[in-house]
Amino acid sequence: MPARVQTFAKCTARAGRMARFVAGADQLPVIPWAAPDAPEWRPDPALDLDWSTGPFAFRDGVEHVLSGHAGTTPFRVAFEFAAAEILGFGAATGGPDRNGTRFRVMTRDTLFYGIPGASYTAFPFFIARNEHSTLGVLIATCDPLDVVVDEGKVAIAAACDTGGVPVDIIVLRGTVAEIVRDLSVLVGRTFLPPAWALGFHQSRWSYKTDRAVLDVARRFRALDLPADVIHLDIHSMDRYRVFTWHPRRFPQPAAMHRDLAALGFRTLAIVDPGVSVAPYTVHETLSKGDMLLTRSDGQPYVGKVWPGATVFPDFTQARTRETWGLLHRRLVAAGVAGFWNDMNDPVFRAGETYEPLAEDVQHHGVPHARVRNLYANGMAEATVSGLRALRPGKRPFVLSRSGFLGIQRHAAVWTGDNHSSWRHLRENLDMVLNLGLSGVPLAGADVGGFGRGPGKYGAVKPFRPSAELFIRWMELGALMPFFRVHCTLYAPHQEPWSFGRPALDLARILLKRRYRLLPLLYRLALEAHETGLPIVRPVFMHYDTPPGVARDQFLLGDRVLVAPVFEKGAGQREVWLPSGAWTHWLTGQVQEGGRSVTVDAPLGLTPIFMRDGTALFVAQAGRNAEETLRNPMSLEVYPPSPGTVGGGSLFLDDGESESGAR
Repeated sequence: MPARVQTFAKCTARAGRMARFVAGADQLPVIPWAAPDAPEWRPDPALDLDWSTGPFAFRDGVEHVLSGHAGTTPFRVAFEFAAAEILGFGAATGGPDRNGTRFRVMTRDTLFYGIPGASYTAFPFFIARNEHSTLGVLIATCDPLDVVVDEGKVAIAAACDTGGVPVDIIVLRGTVAEIVRDLSVLVGRTFLPPAWALGFHQSRWSYKTDRAVLDVARRFRALDLPADVIHLDIHSMDRYRVFTWHPRRFPQPAAMHRDLAALGFRTLAIVDPGVSVAPYTVHETLSKGDMLLTRSDGQPYVGKVWPGATVFPDFTQARTRETWGLLHRRLVAAGVAGFWNDMNDPVFRAGETYEPLAEDVQHHGVPHARVRNLYANGMAEATVSGLRALRPGKRPFVLSRSGFLGIQRHAAVWTGDNHSSWRHLRENLDMVLNLGLSGVPLAGADVGGFGRGPGKYGAVKPFRPSAELFIRWMELGALMPFFRVHCTLYAPHQEPWSFGRPALDLARILLKRRYRLLPLLYRLALEAHETGLPIVRPVFMHYDTPPGVARDQFLLGDRVLVAPVFEKGAGQREVWLPSGAWTHWLTGQVQEGGRSVTVDAPLGLTPIFMRDGTALFVAQAGRNAEETLRNPMSLEVYPPSPGTVGGGSLFLDDGESESGAR
């Protein structure tokens, strides 16, 4: 249980570049969601916290580090940063900067982003950046928090009864890159994905039969469209019961997977935490093993999700995580390669607007509000443990809709039920960038948009997005860490061939471009695994950037600059280039940096620039990632400027073994 408040007590500690202070306790609370190998906190007399019941000042020797207000009853803390951008907080809101927003740090089904301030993920971490300094601030609690950000002021208050816990703050200093690296040391670095997970994923709610799945796979191959994964949604299950196959729609799943493997495809199967109360093996196993969430009277909590009445596993219990992991056996035996965890915020009442914190739910004596934000992490950890046990030696791949700090140790994240709109296309980039700054390098959004708009009726999308919007989203998605097209059940099909022949031809070019760049993306995935740095990075992470400039651009690593098109009807866009020489990757034109330039950007042609001194390995696109990374590669060299040294690197292994065989 969390540490209890001791009035006026306080303490400080240091771990590497990170400094920590606690208001309301004379000993450091345990951080249960920290990485298993997180550094040890040690007292340091140079650190000083001046605090009694309100204003505080935190110093490191003679250096003023941070000041504001803090209180423990109720839990609240506020900071003020002069004229600062406030970044991070995961995917809490759209927009690159959190100023002018209010939101709740709590995992929740947003009902197609129809609940103001709601987010599928919860990250109580932000970076404050102005012309004088850059600080990372982590509020070390998993309790739901209400946040208001305005003109560099960040006010945070508990959204539930914390039962009396101290204010525990960790401060990270240095450059943006150093802060993100240090965050990953504390909460854990991302797993190294199998190479196939970096390929293209095609999905829909739902491909309802094995025949439909195979038809999609065969059409990809017939149209010469590279792809790796087809997702299986809830219609693959028997009456929406997790860990089952529908006896009529998917009567021979192993045979289907053999046919898919011959076509070079794998599958990701959906698994929700809601378990049908109907008598079947999964429910009986969890019930008899005392592994379910309960009400305060000790009876199982019953909600309503896809199967109707449902109960929910309690992932705070080690035995639950181990059991849940092994329940994937039937799906793995049929050939499923990985899993996507949906509705894992968790959703207790599907399609309803309700207050999750008001539900009478207990985790073996712990109120749900205190551990809700950790639910998806526990489910992902359980899934990974099962995959490791059932497919020993193979790298697991899990995709999660929800998550808290540390989710990257177990799963990639997608940004939930977005809209087919130009606004959400832009927010795709903003969310992925801020997730990367919050420790999650492997992230992406549903390309083309999942639904129509906010609210539960956003699932009804009678018209597919325009070909222009779809292709612009494919341009962006092809350069994101996770790349998937997905759409709702109540929508026209959204495969690349669904938008007419011109769009199909452009989609083919973009897919092949993705696969040509797989050596770069795979190396950056390794770098993320080893250093914690994101794959997709803000330009200011590596280059001096004027305030407010290049916020709609990004870097792949530190030498490849991308300027997506976010405006309907645009055929050109302005691109800000940092100092140095930059070569347009698709046209070969060289531009001097330190300025903005206007470049052509016709549909299908994303402005991508290579920094001078870049050595880029480019693959010959195959039908999937495995084939691509075995194909011949070329080395493109962009000469360094006089007096400087360039370089590049390549990472190759067998693509899926834990040991690597590099």
